[in-house]
Amino acid sequence: MKENFTTSDGVRLAYYIDDYTDPWRSAPTLLMLHSAMSSAKRFYSMVPGLARHCRVIRLDSRGHGESEVPPPHVPHSSDRLNQDVLELLDRIGIESAHILAGSAGGYTAQLLAIQHPRRVKSLVLLSATPGFKGDQGKRWLRESAQRGMRPVFAETVDERIPVAEVDPGLIEWVLGEICKNDLAWLERFIGLWTDTWFMDEVSKIQCPTLIVEPGAHTIGTGSAFAEMEKRIPTAKRIVYQNGRHNVFDYLPDRCVADTLAFLKEHFPGEIH
Repeated sequence: MKENFTTSDGVRLAYYIDDYTDPWRSAPTLLMLHSAMSSAKRFYSMVPGLARHCRVIRLDSRGHGESEVPPPHVPHSSDRLNQDVLELLDRIGIESAHILAGSAGGYTAQLLAIQHPRRVKSLVLLSATPGFKGDQGKRWLRESAQRGMRPVFAETVDERIPVAEVDPGLIEWVLGEICKNDLAWLERFIGLWTDTWFMDEVSKIQCPTLIVEPGAHTIGTGSAFAEMEKRIPTAKRIVYQNGRHNVFDYLPDRCVADTLAFLKEHFPGEIH
């Protein structure tokens, strides 16, 4: 079920609810936050397995998917992205949710757990470090402005998904979804995170946290995952050996299985 709401700064956001839990049980809420250049749609293959156990809420982050691209005059910040999530939780009447987040969605999820701990019951971080420092993202944007998004991301898609190991249709679909994005907005969205690094703050995360590390370390700072595990008191790290960055796109069943096992371990009364 798709719904929309307007944020306190006037931006229309889309979100989706999937709930196939037993109707006589009280179901926990699992909020899914997608990566940059993505949308809630990209979690399609994870939803069936998760929605049998949780009420699944997927948000299209501002400027992505079916959500509105904010006008240039609307300020953009990590605090604003946090506020979008808080306003969504308030709208649907959820005091505290489990959060599963991929890549850039995980930056927001971590900051929510740090700054608003009572709203976050647990974190599942798929390929998500504390920001995206370095030139990699800026290079994608520079080259996309010069040559177009399709050739740039086609050349680098193996960093995200192992081309030789998956259905070619998945590659074409993911590239098509990436190229639907507004490049000017991506410059703002990705630009924010390339100037962000909050490793010194992750020790403030107190909720149970599952860190899924893509072992190939093709995007971002690979050494950060082990450092996060050391610093977050309640963290558990799983390494997907030789995994590319977008594990949520091409290893959905494994991500679902690891997520449910983690939630059942820490919340046995909630997850059936």
